[in-house]
Amino acid sequence: MEAKPVILRELDDLPADAVREVIEFIRYVKKRRKTRETLSGREKDVARKQFLAIKKWAGKNLGDGFSGREHDKILYGENQ
Repeated sequence: MEAKPVILRELDDLPADAVREVIEFIRYVKKRRKTRETLSGREKDVARKQFLAIKKWAGKNLGDGFSGREHDKILYGENQ
């Protein structure tokens, strides 16, 4: 069974405000899929490393003025 005709038939029975909600939901799903699919392998690796570093340091007091190079050392390590 092809989804498009089924979806179109179901939309015929919905009131206008519900159809707008369906349209918003479809746009949300398309946007979310596009964002996930556009990340390259390297970007996914960097994002994973950032997530793990942030998770490791979450809740720790890093002191006043923590930014820039100190931030990069924690996220990417000493060699970056």
